[in-house]
Amino acid sequence: MGSAAPRSVSAHVRVGAATHTGRRRTTNQDFMLVRRDVGLFVVADGVGGRKTGDVASSLTAMSMNNFFEATEQQTWPDGYRALLDLTLSRPAQRLSAAIRKANADVWAIASTRARHRKMNTTVVAAHLASDSSMLHVGHVGDSRCYRLRAKSLGQLTRDHTLRNEALIQYPNIAPEHLDRIPTNMLARAIGRRDTVELELRSYETQPGDTYLLCSDGVTCMLDDATMLEALMVSDEPQEAAHLLVALANEAGGLDNITAMVLRF
Repeated sequence: MGSAAPRSVSAHVRVGAATHTGRRRTTNQDFMLVRRDVGLFVVADGVGGRKTGDVASSLTAMSMNNFFEATEQQTWPDGYRALLDLTLSRPAQRLSAAIRKANADVWAIASTRARHRKMNTTVVAAHLASDSSMLHVGHVGDSRCYRLRAKSLGQLTRDHTLRNEALIQYPNIAPEHLDRIPTNMLARAIGRRDTVELELRSYETQPGDTYLLCSDGVTCMLDDATMLEALMVSDEPQEAAHLLVALANEAGGLDNITAMVLRF
């Protein structure tokens, strides 16, 4: 987990984060990054075997961290300009480009080093610029972002799984055909190809909002009602993050578990 001394962004948000190997796994392939000084928050869930998933997730987070450090000034390095999506606001551009850069970095290793072959990772990341109340959320894969507002919890991201892709392409697909598609098989991931298709949305935050970034080790173990209750038990985001991890372990802990709570 990365962190840095908070500056202006910390006035807008309090952050708590926790991760655990779970009860069935021997290693933790999840990785979380908290950079309150630049308003960057990342959860990545590595895929690709015991020795490579953790490399993919940590590399993704640190690549994004390095990108944000290199683009603190208004003038970006020339090598990063090809990553820009000019249809987005500058903070959203920055997050989108950071995810694309991370994909390129993971792909460069996964496609050239035998021991890291086929490694990839999901990612969900949020960016809050110091001069804005907009929260930009980007993701690839099935790590999720939720928002708690007015005692109601809503999922803001859509899982990039083969089952969801099938539902989009074939909305009238027969249930028996849909049941043949594994629920957790990813359609997109960081490092799977030389380019990546990500989703990015921007949200106007309100005082009292809580955002949850988490790996599927949380969402596969806990239903929405349980997550809602955990987020509302305490006002302290660190306590909420620890509680979510504990509850996921109590429910079976079948996978690595990571929860990051942003409270405005």
